[in-house]
Amino acid sequence: MPQNPPGSSTPPFVRTGEGTPLVLLHGLTGTWRVWTPVLPAVSAKHDVLAPTLLGHGGGTPHPADAEISVAALADDVERAMDAAGFGTAHVVGNSLGGWVTLELARRGRATSAVAFSPAGGWLDDRRLARVSRLMRQASRFGSVTNPGVLRVLRRPRARKLAFRSVMAHGERVPAAAALEMTEDLGACTILEPFLAATLRDGPFAEDMSQVTCPVRVAWAELDRTIPFPGYGVPLMEHLPNAELVHLPGVGHVPMFDDPALVARTILEVTGRVDAEQGTEVGA
Repeated sequence: MPQNPPGSSTPPFVRTGEGTPLVLLHGLTGTWRVWTPVLPAVSAKHDVLAPTLLGHGGGTPHPADAEISVAALADDVERAMDAAGFGTAHVVGNSLGGWVTLELARRGRATSAVAFSPAGGWLDDRRLARVSRLMRQASRFGSVTNPGVLRVLRRPRARKLAFRSVMAHGERVPAAAALEMTEDLGACTILEPFLAATLRDGPFAEDMSQVTCPVRVAWAELDRTIPFPGYGVPLMEHLPNAELVHLPGVGHVPMFDDPALVARTILEVTGRVDAEQGTEVGA
């Protein structure tokens, strides 16, 4: 079992299942636990590694004097893949994790890449400022010792309201999982440095023309955090060879909204690639 870093109740990663390697990456301020609803389906087909990203609750600590960037986050994931014995893997990410997924595909570490509402695209600084404001507002809930937060998260209707900016059906999050997510939010140490880094580095503009693995971008139709017109359209301009699908009935973080849909969106890609390579489970 992975050990918890000091001051964190979240293990730094989970590894489960059998089959071809698959890596799951969460979004900004989250941890691997957000993938919990999807783990049973994907671990039936894959050897799944879900690490917590650098500077997030339970993940590798980020030195205060070190520069943070998507490249640094990807470097840390590569180290986790190396430790797991994964030369390449199917890589799946949501939001910031989707941005890191695209970077790993660019580096040649992905057998396939599936990015759910990936961060990294915005039309102008006004839209970037809007997302930064939303993230800062959400960070205020990052303490499970706050009695008001505890009361809110016990009620399904209140959970739907609390998670409305990132989920279509926050009431489907079990109360215990909601408490974990709040704890993870409070344990993220890189929110402000990363938001500053986005201003410094600008939007995703990498050359993806040499990427040979299949890339699927799956955008939530009810995404209130980074709606497709203002954030997805400019990102897709840099992904000319990517497949784009729109996921009905789900929000920016879709794993609790519809775990079956999320799992199917992943397994359609990984299953096709594994079948082509003769490496699928049962082959």
